[in-house]
Amino acid sequence: MSDVHIALPSSLAQFTGGVRNFSVPGETVRQVLENMHEAFPLLTGRVVNDSFQPLPFVRVYVGEEDVRDLGPVDSAVAPGSTVMILAAVAGG
Repeated sequence: MSDVHIALPSSLAQFTGGVRNFSVPGETVRQVLENMHEAFPLLTGRVVNDSFQPLPFVRVYVGEEDVRDLGPVDSAVAPGSTVMILAAVAGG
C-alpha cells in the first residue's frame, strides 16, 4: 500500500498533537481516512461520520477534487496524492 499525504487545518491540529502534515497508507479514500483516524484517534467524529463520509461542515479534497464529487468513499487515491481536509470555523 502506498502512502498518501494528509494536510490538516490548524483547527484540527489540536487533535493530532500539533501535527498538520503527515502520511498514511491507503489506496482508497476510505482506507486513507481509516488510517488517519487510527494514527490520530482524537480526530474520530470530527472529520467523517461512521460511514467515513465527510461531515457537513468538513471538505475533504484529493488533489483539487472534493471527495463528494469523486463518488463513493471507496474511490481510488493515487500513490503520493495529497488529501487536504478543510473544516469550517465559526464563532465571533
